[in-house]
Formats: sequence, C-alpha cells, structure tokens
Amino acid sequence: MKQAILKTVMCVGFLMLIAGCKPTIPSPYIQPDEMEDILYDYHLADAMASASGNDSVNMVKYHTAVLQKHGYTEADFDSSLVYYLRHTEQLKTIYENLAKRFRDESVALGGSAGDAFANVGLTGDTANVWREETSLVLAPQKPFNQHSFSLKADSAFHKGDVLMLDFNSDFIYQDGMRDGVVMLSVRFSNDSIASQTVHLSTGGHSSIRVSDDKRLGIKEVRGFFMLSRSQSPGENTTTLKLMIVSGIRLLRMHASQEKPEMKAQADSLSRDSSRQRQPLTPPSTPMIPEGELNKPMTR
Repeated sequence: MKQAILKTVMCVGFLMLIAGCKPTIPSPYIQPDEMEDILYDYHLADAMASASGNDSVNMVKYHTAVLQKHGYTEADFDSSLVYYLRHTEQLKTIYENLAKRFRDESVALGGSAGDAFANVGLTGDTANVWREETSLVLAPQKPFNQHSFSLKADSAFHKGDVLMLDFNSDFIYQDGMRDGVVMLSVRFSNDSIASQTVHLSTGGHSSIRVSDDKRLGIKEVRGFFMLSRSQSPGENTTTLKLMIVSGIRLLRMHASQEKPEMKAQADSLSRDSSRQRQPLTPPSTPMIPEGELNKPMTR
C-alpha cells in the first residue's frame, strides 16, 4: 500500500515538473489568451470600419479603442506582435483558436452571406462537398500564408457537373496592400485542367466556379487560399496583416436532367458575388496542361 502511494506521489511530482518546464511567454509581452482576444476585437473593429465607409480614418480610431479596452499601448502591441512573428508555433495556436471563434460566431448568428446555400440541395442535385475547416486565418508569413485543398471525385460526381467555391473574407491590416488569392482547379477524365482564380483586396462574399462543359467527367478538385506578401519597398514587415476566410463551401451541382435550372442558379449566384468583387482573371475556364498546375507559385 505504501509503495502504491509512493508511486502515485512520484508520478504527480513528475507531471508537475513537466508542466513547470512548459515554455511560457516572457512577461514583457502580451500573453497568448490576451493576444487572441485583442486580435478577435481587431476583426470586429475592422468590420465596423469597413461598414462606416471611411476605412482609413475610422480603422485607426477603432484599433486604438481596442488597445485601450484591453489596457495596452500601441508600443506594447507592436513589440508583442514582433515576438509572436518570431515564434510561429505559438502564433499558429492563436490562429487556430481565432478560426474556431470566427466559425462558432458565424454558427451562433445563423451564418453569414454564404448561407444563401443553406437550403440548396434538398432535391439531391446540389451538395456541399467541402470536408475541411470552414474558417481559416492566414498571415503573410510562412507557413500561415496558404491553405491548399484536394478532393478526389467519386461516384457522386456526374458528367457535366458545376463546382462552385463559395466563401466570405475579411482583412485585418495595420498597413500595406491587401492581396488575397483564391484558386479553384478541376482535373477532368482526360487529364485536362480548367481553373479559376480571384484576387481579393476587400472583405465580402465571393464565389468562383468551374464547369464540366464538355461533359468529360471530373477526376479531382484542387485549389488554395493564399495571402500574398506585399512587395512595397520600405513596408513594415512586423505590422498586423491577417485575412480571415469563413463560411467556406464547395458546391457540386448536377446539370444532367435539370441543366437549364442548375445553370441559371449558378449564374445568379455568381452575379450576386461579382457585384461585390470582380476577379482579375478572365471569366473563362481555359484548358491548361497538367504540369502548369504543379509549377511553384511566385510572389
């Protein structure tokens, strides 16, 4: 009995020792929980500034109010941000927590603009085939600047299908040019590829689509969300730059029996999105060689 108690005490002591050795954030810097709360409020402040119609002026006021709310100065925030940018694992944890909070907020509010598709698919002709996280937080620093996805087609995909990537985006920027990039690519049965790319510089609701117009059959769907690093000379690389993507859906729409209706539905949804943002690439879906998709991206 005494030996069992002794072993238990030793185990507890060992666990306490491990916990005591866990890396902590130096006291001069904002601690992770507080940093997460500040970044969360920054997101709300950024949305308020965008809605006010005077981003450049109100954004500074709202961001200052956020720091005052949490009891920190701009110097405190900037020095802490530099620390986190140099300790990417801790920053990654904060990003993951933020993505969950943004996702939970969207669900609690009944969703946002992307929920126009909430009732789509009751007939079985349309389905949301997205199986990854529905919210992402991207920063210009690697490896947090890009999220890639890939989906193998199965028997649920039909010839002539239309694929639409639908999402909401928001930016939290202290300075610099905003350049988010989203790409959707489809590999067909003959290994030809069609793709669409859109550049984002403001928050809002967007959707891009690729159609199997030649009814070849779809083998694979790929794509990525990316936040490009600004190349502006002299720009501060330690200021806050985030792109939040939420409400992500990848809609697969059959067009075999109800092709006119499905096409009209997709056209209507694309027009709604294009009113808010026009892609910088032509709206066609050119066929490109397989090797082009796998070339390294340049910034």
